[in-house]
Amino acid sequence: MFVSIMNHQGPCMIASLSRILRLAALAVVLALLAAQGRAPAQAQTQAQPQNPEPPTSQAFPSSQERRQVLVLHSYHKGLAWTDSEDAGIDSVLEGKPGLEVFTEYMDAKRYAQPADSERLASYYARKYANARFDVIVATDDDAFQFLLARRDTLFPGAQVVFCGVNYFDESMIAHSAGAYTGVVEAYDVRSTLRAALALHPGTYRLVVINDRTPTGQANRKILADVLPEFEKKVSVVYLDDLTTDELLAKVRSLATGDIVLLMTFNRDKAGRVMGYNESISLVAGQSKVPVYGVWDFYLGRGLTGGMITNGLDQGRLAAQMALRILAGERAGSIPVVKESTNRFMFDYAQLKRFGISPDTLPEGSTVINRPTSFYEEHSGKVLSVGVAFLLMSGMLVALWVNIQRRKRTEASLRESEEKFEKIFRHSPDWIAIMRLSDGTYLDVNDAFEKITGFTRDEVLGKTALDIGIYSNPKERYELDEAFLRMGRTQIQELQYRLKSGEVITVERAGELVEIGGERCIISIVRDITSKKQAEQALIETEKQKKLRADAEIKMLQAQINPHFLFNAITSIMYYIRTDPEVAYNLLVKLGDFFRKNIKPGGASVPLSKEIDHCEDYLSIERARFEERLRVSYDIHPAALDCPVPPLILQPLVENALRHGIMPKEEGGEIVIGAHPEDGVIRIFVRDDGVGMDAATVASLLDESGGAPPRKGTGLALRNVNARLVAIHGAQHGLKIESEPGKGTTISFTIPAMVTAAPQ
Repeated sequence: MFVSIMNHQGPCMIASLSRILRLAALAVVLALLAAQGRAPAQAQTQAQPQNPEPPTSQAFPSSQERRQVLVLHSYHKGLAWTDSEDAGIDSVLEGKPGLEVFTEYMDAKRYAQPADSERLASYYARKYANARFDVIVATDDDAFQFLLARRDTLFPGAQVVFCGVNYFDESMIAHSAGAYTGVVEAYDVRSTLRAALALHPGTYRLVVINDRTPTGQANRKILADVLPEFEKKVSVVYLDDLTTDELLAKVRSLATGDIVLLMTFNRDKAGRVMGYNESISLVAGQSKVPVYGVWDFYLGRGLTGGMITNGLDQGRLAAQMALRILAGERAGSIPVVKESTNRFMFDYAQLKRFGISPDTLPEGSTVINRPTSFYEEHSGKVLSVGVAFLLMSGMLVALWVNIQRRKRTEASLRESEEKFEKIFRHSPDWIAIMRLSDGTYLDVNDAFEKITGFTRDEVLGKTALDIGIYSNPKERYELDEAFLRMGRTQIQELQYRLKSGEVITVERAGELVEIGGERCIISIVRDITSKKQAEQALIETEKQKKLRADAEIKMLQAQINPHFLFNAITSIMYYIRTDPEVAYNLLVKLGDFFRKNIKPGGASVPLSKEIDHCEDYLSIERARFEERLRVSYDIHPAALDCPVPPLILQPLVENALRHGIMPKEEGGEIVIGAHPEDGVIRIFVRDDGVGMDAATVASLLDESGGAPPRKGTGLALRNVNARLVAIHGAQHGLKIESEPGKGTTISFTIPAMVTAAPQ
């Protein structure tokens, strides 16, 4: 539709676009001319420091492990520093699966008596009697000192991560058994004072404002290490034990040559408590000289600047350490972070107030509240106009390209339609196009008419149910939910009924397409009736083969020599009169023999079981022949597990006895042997009987179509040989070696890699 509109309205649209481009070009020129000058800032934006990325933590515990973390803040909610630390902690821990975070505020800025700590300890002991914290995050000195004194009794086993601690020495945690780590606040007073004195070379006095809170006392220790460097250059005065009114009176008296270093002033001598915002507003509002500091919560509220410490960084780094502990590390194995992540930051309004040029600031300094140029203030709009100009230029090119592409597409579409028409009409498979909404046929190809017997006129405008083509109507596309959901169907096999009433088997595939704005089904069907009939014939052939194989086994089971049975019964009857115990044993052996013949096992049995079967047979024959029959075994242990077809060995032993040993008046010996050799197991039965000539040997296994051997002269051997050849191949069939008067050896081989079937 878009291409069609362009064909009809292209010239008008191009003219309109040309006018738009001229206006856009004029707007860009005006914007660039305006950007060359400086305009007063309409809004002041405080630049936020770019917080460094915290170190990557290890894998967090899975949600199945419920872990508990306590965040213990020294001060109160609403204090800017504490809120920034809490925001940093929350940015890391929030949303972690399986993690439950508790938060407590000690409110030490407003309540800092020793009794308060005892009451807090008692309160926490009751409140968290049933809690087992994995990690405690302590912010600032009061919470850190509180845990150093009471962790073992209040929270035994919990590991501690601290942050915002002003004064830290390794000896504080030396006896904690590796349960502490953290981030030292590490504010940089030295760099702040060096920068301040460089910006104010006429300074003769440094006024330090501090309080007597635990944080103030920690500040005093740090200042004691830093200020000796500056006491040689300027006089240092402390204002740290005054009421608010006394402090402000002294601040008002300051004059040129003084600079102020504001540390913390949250509680005065009279016990009055104030927040950071209030303290900086009071001091900076009364001071006629620059005020410098080290914390970001003073910046933008009257502080000139300094090497600024960020509470958000402190909280984020501590929370990252907590995650590492939750992932399995010990706190003691994580080094305490002592290096500063601070940066020089200054307030443009204060720089202007005290006549400080931004060009004299330390390199890399960040200046907040700086007025912006027209381009800086409206850069988004200028860029938008430029982008619009480029976009419209691109649109002109794209429209021209689209027109050319449309022409090529239309030509390609005509060619595709011609190809589809040829495929549709001349495909050997039948193809039908049906409307999805009601299932009526829209078109069918020639193969449909030829195979189904329905003409095109008979099916167009009708449904598959109308013409009765489905043998099972439930297989219609319209009722196939999977087809409607996926928009296509893989090849399906089903039954179709032709016009003649004949039912054929087909393979069907279909695709949902849109033709002329209407959803349709293209169905491709192939007649596979002949293929299915051939497959069924093959299945029937395999079934007949299996039946013949089963019949062969049954025939072998039925090949029990009647003379053997009669002779065995005669021997047993004799021993019943002379030796009943021998008769009993012979009956047991005879029962075992017949049981194995009737149910020989699976496709194969271990050679050891075949030997046991032969032994049952020989035990009965020994009772008849006594000293005339001698049997020995030559079996390698590795051959005992060799799988052989069932009932394969006993016929060979019986053959050796009947045709080799029995004809000799003095009897003889039968040797049953098996040895591994060259990847096969060779199995043999050897006798020292009457033997045979070469012609007789050749006739025993002759399958050339001549007369079969008479009963008792090779039928059993032929059956054994046929089974071996059918299972393992001709190279594993029977081998017969014999000479008249020297006995006979019959052998065969079994591949060594064959594994016996389970019994």
